[in-house]
Parts: sequence; C-alpha cells; structure tokens
Amino acid sequence: MGNDEKIAAVQERTRVPRAAGARKRAAARVISELCTGCRICVQTCPSNSITIVESELNFTGIAQVDESCTGCNICAIDCPWTGVEMLNPDGSKKDEAEYERQLKRLRGYQ
Repeated sequence: MGNDEKIAAVQERTRVPRAAGARKRAAARVISELCTGCRICVQTCPSNSITIVESELNFTGIAQVDESCTGCNICAIDCPWTGVEMLNPDGSKKDEAEYERQLKRLRGYQ
C-alpha cells in the first residue's frame, strides 16, 4: 500500500458522517468553456479545494473543484473570466448579492 492509499484510508476512517437532515452547503462549479487555467482560483481558495487538471479545451488545463469546497465564493469573485459560479445544494445558481452581504458580514462591514 503506497502513501496515497494509506492517507486515503485514514481519511475515510476519520470522516465524520453528515447528520441526517443536515443542511448541505453551496459549492463552486467551474464553467470549463470560460476557464483559462490562470490558477487565480487555486491561489485564492482558502480550503485548497481547487486544482488544475489537463484539458483538451486549452493547453494550460482547467480548474476542478473537489468536495472539500466550503462555498465561500472567493474563487467566483476573483475569477477574471467569470469561469466559476456558485451553486446551491439543489444545483440552482446562488444569488451573488446574498454572497456579497455574507462576505461583508464576515469581514465586519455589516
């Protein structure tokens, strides 16, 4: 068993199951046709949930978001190409104005 497999096994054993009926959070989704692979989202993601993967769409690759995304919206705000959008748990688009209000509240600007 290699290191990656060992790490995955430990993570799986220590994963806390989501409580029944717990509210799921919003998550980022990359719009592959708009992503240029500039890596700004990778650099600004506080939870390190974004990686660049190879793509036939461009030579620099495209961003990919994993399940650890906290839905903070920083990647969507920072993307100069509007290549990231936020989705509600039901798959509908998240309201940008609501995110702005939440960010201001978190930063103490209320």
